[in-house]
Amino acid sequence: MSNTDENDKNVNRFVTLESEESRELVEELLEIEKVDEKTACKIADLLPADRDKLRSVHAKERYSLSGNELDEILDVVAKYVRLAKKRDERDLDRVNTQVREERRQEATKKWRLQPIKKFREAKKKDGRLDHDLNDMERGIRRFEDFLLGGIDADTESRILGVRDAIDKDIEKFRDEVLKDSDLRNSTIAHRLGYLNQFYNELEAKYAVAGNPVTEPLADFRDNHDTDANRPHIPFDRMQVFLNWLTHPFSRCFWLAGFKHGTRASEVINYDLRCLHIDHPIFWKIIDEHDVTLDPRIRDKPDTILVYEEFNEGDEIPNEDTPGPETEGEIRNKAAGNKRKEEGGSVLPLDSEFKTALIEYLLVRPPTYGRTIHPLFAIGGNKNVARRPDYNTIAQRLWTRKSYEDSIQRFSEQEAMEKCPTCGETLIEENLAKAEETGRRFRCRHCTNQFWRSIHWDTGLDTEQKVTFHEARHYFTNGHDPRATKLHDGAIPDKIRKKRIRGDSDNDGDTEDGTYKDKNYENYDGDIRQPYLDGIYKFNIYDDPIPAVGEGWDA
Repeated sequence: MSNTDENDKNVNRFVTLESEESRELVEELLEIEKVDEKTACKIADLLPADRDKLRSVHAKERYSLSGNELDEILDVVAKYVRLAKKRDERDLDRVNTQVREERRQEATKKWRLQPIKKFREAKKKDGRLDHDLNDMERGIRRFEDFLLGGIDADTESRILGVRDAIDKDIEKFRDEVLKDSDLRNSTIAHRLGYLNQFYNELEAKYAVAGNPVTEPLADFRDNHDTDANRPHIPFDRMQVFLNWLTHPFSRCFWLAGFKHGTRASEVINYDLRCLHIDHPIFWKIIDEHDVTLDPRIRDKPDTILVYEEFNEGDEIPNEDTPGPETEGEIRNKAAGNKRKEEGGSVLPLDSEFKTALIEYLLVRPPTYGRTIHPLFAIGGNKNVARRPDYNTIAQRLWTRKSYEDSIQRFSEQEAMEKCPTCGETLIEENLAKAEETGRRFRCRHCTNQFWRSIHWDTGLDTEQKVTFHEARHYFTNGHDPRATKLHDGAIPDKIRKKRIRGDSDNDGDTEDGTYKDKNYENYDGDIRQPYLDGIYKFNIYDDPIPAVGEGWDA
C-alpha cells in the first residue's frame, strides 16, 4: 500500500467542514479534559479517522491519551464527518453549487417579495403588449383585493398576499366574484387562465409550492360550455312569462330580481322593516305586526333596503345593521348577502313593482309572534309562517314541475309539435347537452329552427337553465347604455351597477372620494329619478298604483 493510500485510510481526506462546522467541532473538543485549543484546531483541520492518526496529532504534547480518551475524541470527529457527508450528498442531489444556490435564492426572494411586479416584467420580456399586461395585472390585483378583503376576514390565519392563496380561495373567487359579474363562461375561463399563468410562473421561480388555480380551472372547464352564451329571451317573451304567473308571491319574488338585479339570497333576507310603501294596505300590515321601519328608509317612501354584505349564519340586524329590535335573526335560510355598498342599498320602487308588492302583501301569511318579520313568508294556517330557504324558492319557481308557477310548466307552452312555417313534424333537439344555447326545435321538411327561450331541465348546461340569476343578467343587459337590445330605456352605469345592483364602488381611480359620499347626495334627484326614467315595464297591470316619482304624491 502506498503512503498516499495509507494517509487516505487514516484521515477523512474527502470531507471538508464549513467554517461554522469547524468552529463548533473545536468548541466541542475543548470540553474534553486533555484537549487544548491548539490541538483542537489541528484535529478539526486533519479530521483523524483512527487512534494512530490521532496519536500523531497529539504526539508532541506533554501527556498521553488513554484508549477511552482517544475514542471519545474520535467519536466527536466522526459525528461532524457524518453531518458533512450528508450535506455534500444533499448538495450533489441538488446539482447546484453553493454560490449558484445563493444566487438563485436571491432571485427567488425578489419573486416572493414582489410577485405581481416580477410576473409583469417577465411577461414584458416575452413580448406581451402593454394592453395585455394591463389586463393581466388588473385581474390578478382584483383577486388580491378579494383575498385580502374577503378571505382574510374569514380565516384565522393572517393572509399577506397572493402567495398565501389556496385552491379554495380560487374557487370562492370564481364562484362569488367572476360568476356573479355577468361574464360569459369563456371570459371567466380567460380570467382564471391569467391567474393560472401567474401561479405557474411563481411555482417555476420557487416563489410558491404548487399552483392553486389548476384544479378550480379544470373543474370549471369540465362543467361549463365556455363557447356558449345564456339563451336570449326576447322582451315580449319575458312579458308573457311574468303575466302568466298565477301567485302574487311568485310574481313579486321574480320582479325583485328583474327590477333591481338582486340576488335570490338578498330577496330571501328581506324583512318587513326593510320596506317602505306609501299605501294604506302597507301601513295596516306594519301596524298589525308592530314593525318599526329601518331608519335608512324611514324618510324615503316607496323604497326597499338590501342589507349590506354579511355571511350565512350571521345575526341580522346586529351592531353593523342596527334596528330597534332587541335581538336579530340568525340568517341560515340562504347564502349571505354580497352587497358591497356600505350601509346597504336603498332601492327605489317603480309603480309596477309597488303594485306587485301590495298585491302580495294582501295574501302574505301573518308572522305574528316573531321578533324579525320576513317580507317573503310561506306556510300559515296550521303551520307557523316562516322565511323560505333557497331550495324551497328553487322548487317553487323552476326545479319542480308540480308547482303551478314553475318554469317547467311555462316551458311546456313553448313546446312545438308542428312547424309554424310548413306544418310538418318538428324534432326536439339538445335534450341532454346543447351545442348551442337554448332548447331547439328543427323542422324535418323546411329545416327551420325554433327556440324555447325560457326553460329549465336537469339535462341542460348551466347557461341554458333559466333560474333566478337570469333576472340579474336581464336587468343588467336590459339597461346598459351601450347595449340596450331589450328595450329603449337605459340606467346610467353608476346608478345601475353601484347603487342598484350593489357592486363595488371602487373603480380603481384616484378621484376625490368626497363627492361620492352619500351625505352630498340628493336621493330623489340623483338615484330615484334616473332609475325611474330608465326602468323597463312588463305591462303586468292595466292600472298600476303610482309610485313616488311616477305620479304618487307622498
